[in-house]
Amino acid sequence: MQAKQALAALDSLQRSKGWNYLNEIMREEVVQAAMSIANSPNMELDEINFRRGSIWAANQLLDLPNRLRLRLENELALASKDDPLKQDVQK
Repeated sequence: MQAKQALAALDSLQRSKGWNYLNEIMREEVVQAAMSIANSPNMELDEINFRRGSIWAANQLLDLPNRLRLRLENELALASKDDPLKQDVQK
């Protein structure tokens, strides 16, 4: 898939009802995991670290479209800068 196509697919994903629903559920799960740590003063360190890891993973998933968008936009910018035909047109 080319960068422009991937960017269009990513836009479509982010506007979809499915992504919005997933986003909402994942944010609720993150809050629940954080609250379980806060409400359990005797939680073992391994359990705390597990929950912290799950919070980190959920946040990474939620931020994935934005990170992919940035990478794709950078690829497109570099590709247009390296394209000699486009440089001749701009001169």
